[in-house]
Amino acid sequence: MATLKQAKDTEQLTPPTAPSGRSSRRAGPERFSPRELGGLGFLLPFLAAYALFMLYPVIQAAVMSFFDWDFLDTTRREWIGLSNYRRMFWGTEMTWTAGRMLPLRLIGLALLIPVVFAWRRGTVTRRAAISLGVGIVVLFGAVLGIHPGPGGRWYDSQFWLSFGNTLLFVVMSTPVIVGVGLALALAVNRPSRITGLLRAMFFAPYVLSVAVLTLIWAFMLNPSLGLVGVVGDWFGAEPINVLNSTTWAMPAIVLATMWWTVGFNLVLFLAGLQDIDRQQYEAASIDGAGPWQTFRHITIPGLRPTIRLVVVLQVIYSFQIFGQVFIMTRGGPDGATRVLIQHVFERGFRDFQLGYASAMSIFLFFVIIVVSVIQFLFLRGGESEA
Repeated sequence: MATLKQAKDTEQLTPPTAPSGRSSRRAGPERFSPRELGGLGFLLPFLAAYALFMLYPVIQAAVMSFFDWDFLDTTRREWIGLSNYRRMFWGTEMTWTAGRMLPLRLIGLALLIPVVFAWRRGTVTRRAAISLGVGIVVLFGAVLGIHPGPGGRWYDSQFWLSFGNTLLFVVMSTPVIVGVGLALALAVNRPSRITGLLRAMFFAPYVLSVAVLTLIWAFMLNPSLGLVGVVGDWFGAEPINVLNSTTWAMPAIVLATMWWTVGFNLVLFLAGLQDIDRQQYEAASIDGAGPWQTFRHITIPGLRPTIRLVVVLQVIYSFQIFGQVFIMTRGGPDGATRVLIQHVFERGFRDFQLGYASAMSIFLFFVIIVVSVIQFLFLRGGESEA
């Protein structure tokens, strides 16, 4: 009892100590620590370069899209409001027909089914599902039915041709390039002496410039001197001038693009495969799982973040297709490979219509953003389920 009493008296006589650290400071604006200020200092050069070379051009293009802006005489700027966008999307004697582009519109409206399933499974929120559903109905149910009537025409028919070819290239190239990249990554994801050489060989074309790529493939597809002509002679067949065929020109560009860019996807998929715990494969082997079951239940779930990244990046790159088309076919034959970036380039730097070219660029920018957000919503849902 005496000991407890002495301890109590000592506690009462001991003066309270001021709290140390941040709690001793007066309430006020939060201050950055030296470590945080150092991090901001490292970020500032990148943020300045990003704002100067990325954000400023986008903002400038958005402003220019509302002007009649001459490339040769930048002092001649006339405010025309939404006229450039009207020129893109509208024409004369416009009407709406339920049967116009009916197969494409039905396929588009069928996208409502996966949206509903995604909402029921909880992979997308109700608000996101409603927004996507309304957008699909408006686009495929209403907008695609608008067209010039008898005696009418689009103000810029080349815009719709170029945008349609761009969508065709995205649809054709994305599954092929992503699928081949995944298959090659699975093939070389094993320890052996030759896999290092194979990885280097598959990635090597990616370091080439687009000019070198197109020269190689233009020579290979030449019906007289290239590989196509040699193979045709072997089989006694008449060689096809692939780049001058409205049927085969776009697949040829997809093939050349795949050879050029698949190495980048290969590297990303290899990184994702090597991040999967090997013990999962060992446990599946012990349980008697076959190659397909292992691929379906271990490899694909483990690769979902990588698949999402690769698909989104590939779609963005495919929307920006230009160099291969411009050098190999110049958009021909008969506009079969003409893409939107080529149309923007010609309107801006050949016809000196920077305002109209900027408007088309902003439209493509928003299309890429919308498509990327939709992909993230659906692919993120699959990842959360895993």
